[in-house]
Amino acid sequence: AVVSTQSTGAVNYNGELLPRSPFTVHVVDLQHFNLRALQECLNTVQLGKEVLLTLDTTKCGPGELKAELEGPMMMEKVNVSNTPRTAQLKFVAEKPGYYKLYLFYANIPFPSSPFKFNVSRKSSGKVTTMALDGEGLKIAYVGKPNYIYVSNVPKGTGLQVEVLSSGKDKQEVKVLTGTSGMSTIEYHVNSPGVYTVYITWEGRDLATTPFTVPATYYE
Repeated sequence: AVVSTQSTGAVNYNGELLPRSPFTVHVVDLQHFNLRALQECLNTVQLGKEVLLTLDTTKCGPGELKAELEGPMMMEKVNVSNTPRTAQLKFVAEKPGYYKLYLFYANIPFPSSPFKFNVSRKSSGKVTTMALDGEGLKIAYVGKPNYIYVSNVPKGTGLQVEVLSSGKDKQEVKVLTGTSGMSTIEYHVNSPGVYTVYITWEGRDLATTPFTVPATYYE
């Protein structure tokens, strides 16, 4: 990475210094940002919900962050708050469609700017893009780990799982994130009976959930 610093440079023409030379040059570093993570955050923007992004600017050198948000119809409002160590962006995508976020530091465009993302209409329907598999869908064994596999899971922490007994007691559940969009649900049940499994993504039920699973002792 480039080290943030301040330098001076003299410019001459035919042996004579130009007016106001030497010039002060501020060097800024925009290479240490995790631009991929920033893009993934933008890909999760929801219609009508406030977005808060915090960027670490400690290695950038002198200057401030500026932002412009181009919406489907017009330029949208984006609030930027700069501190000595961070910069915060706040905005709300009010209309569905394609957006472009332009970021500048010390008036220099960020690499990969503008960042493009799409905001879709709100949907209260179930998630149909993820598939479930595993023996834990059909039967659970007391005293043993039970597994359900979820494929086509988007990156992030939106997958939530809850396993309840008939008396509404919560059971132990772990969600393990794997590679290639595969997540593993490991759950344990305390006693024989019938349990209800709830699996949601960002508050929306998966297509085949909730469902019930009988539990018994392993023979």
